[in-house]
Amino acid sequence: MTRLLVTPAFVGVLMAASAVTVDAAAAELSPTTSETVYFRGWQYRTDVVQENIQRYNEALNGNVDYATVTGDYPTLMETMLIAGESLDIIYANPSSAVRYYEGGWLLPASELPNAEEIEADMFPNIREAWTHKGNLLGLSYFVTTRGVIHVNTEKYAAAGKSEADYPESWDQLVDQVLALSEAGVETPFLPHWFNEFHGISWGFLFEVMNRGGQVADPETHRPTLATTEGAGFETLSDWKRLWNAKIVPEEVLTMNEAAYLKAFSSGRYVFSPQQAYDLATFNDPEHSQIAGKVSFLPLDGQSWGMIDSAMYVMTKRKRSEGLTEDVKRMISWYGYKDHEGAVAVGSRWLREAMLFSAYKSVMNGPEAEEKIKSALINPENYRKLLDLYAASPYPKGVWNVAWSEEFNSWLRDHLQNFLLKDLPVADAIDAINARIVSLNRKYGI
Repeated sequence: MTRLLVTPAFVGVLMAASAVTVDAAAAELSPTTSETVYFRGWQYRTDVVQENIQRYNEALNGNVDYATVTGDYPTLMETMLIAGESLDIIYANPSSAVRYYEGGWLLPASELPNAEEIEADMFPNIREAWTHKGNLLGLSYFVTTRGVIHVNTEKYAAAGKSEADYPESWDQLVDQVLALSEAGVETPFLPHWFNEFHGISWGFLFEVMNRGGQVADPETHRPTLATTEGAGFETLSDWKRLWNAKIVPEEVLTMNEAAYLKAFSSGRYVFSPQQAYDLATFNDPEHSQIAGKVSFLPLDGQSWGMIDSAMYVMTKRKRSEGLTEDVKRMISWYGYKDHEGAVAVGSRWLREAMLFSAYKSVMNGPEAEEKIKSALINPENYRKLLDLYAASPYPKGVWNVAWSEEFNSWLRDHLQNFLLKDLPVADAIDAINARIVSLNRKYGI
C-alpha cells in the first residue's frame, strides 16, 4: 500500500489551490461596474439582511444599497415597478413573482449563467412552484409550511387533554375548539385571520386545500367551489360557527403578523395555525412566554397548512449591460452560493430562524436536522415535521396566474366582511366564484 506523505510543503500547495478557487469564484461574483445595485425587501430580521449585504460589499467590493419596505408590500412593490423606480433585486412570493413576470417587470433566474446548477439543487416541487411559462422566476429566500397547527401543550394539558386527543382534521379541530370553549377554556383558538396580505385570505386557501378542495383549477384557473357543499362551504360554515359563538376575539381581524405572533406567544391560546419555522420562535424564552411548551399537530390523514415561500427576484428595468451583469452576480451570491462555494445566506437563515431552503444541499445536511430538532420540545418529532412539510399543498390555481394579487387583496376584504356582516355562506362563495370569472375575463384566461 502506498502512503501519501503529507509535508508542510504539500499542505501549502493545497491551501494555495483552495485560495485560487476562492479567488476565481470571487472574480466571477464581484461587480463589474461602480454602479449601485438597489435591493429592497419586507420587514423581517433586517439585522441579518444588513449583515449579509455588508459581507458582500466588503468581501467583493460591492455596491449594493439595501432598504426595507414597510406596509402592504405587494401593492407597494407593484406601484414602484410601474413607476420605474430604481429596483434591481426584491423579495417576492410566488404569486407576486408571476404577476411581475406577466407585467414585464421581471428578469427570470433561468437567465443566470449557473441556472442549471441552481435548478438541479432545488427540490422538484419547489422548482415547479417557482417556474412560470418555462422560466424559473427567482432564487431561494425561504420555504416553510404556513398553517401548521401549533399547540400550547401546557394549556391543553390543563384542559385534561394529551397527544392522544389531538384532532386529525379541520372538522375535528373545530369541534374540539367548541368543546373546549363550552368546558370553560376562554380562548381556545387563534385563527389565521390577521389583517395582512398573507393573513385571512391565505388562511382560507390552506383550509380549503386541507379539506381536499381547490379555490380554482390549477391549470385553467376557473373557479371550483360549490355553494352548498364541499371544502369551501365547510370552511366558511365552520368560520361562522366559531365567530358567532364569540370564541375568536374580533381584534384578530385588525392584527398585523407581529401582533398575531405576540398573541400566541402570550400563552392565551391552545391552538393556532402558524408557520413551521415559528416553532423555534415560540420555544425560545427570549421571544415567548410559553417556551418549551409548544408542539404541533402531525400529519395523520389530512395535511395542515400549505407551502409558503419567497424568492429573490431580479427586475427588468432600464440599466446598462454592466449593471445588469452586476445584478446577476449579486443575486447569485446572495440567493445561492457565495464566493467560497457555500449557500451561506440560505444556511444562515436556517441556523438563525429555522427558515427552510429550496436547496437540497442545505436541507439534507446535518446542520438542518440539528437546528430543527433544537426547536422542538420533542426532538423525535423531527421526522413528523418533515412529513408534514412534504405533504403541504400549493395553491397553484390562484397563485400562478396574473390576477393573483388582485384576487388576494379582494379576498381579504371579502372574508372580513363575511364575518363582520354575517353574510350567508352560499352568497360569500358565489361572490368568490364570480370574482374569479371576472378576473379570468379581464386577463383573457
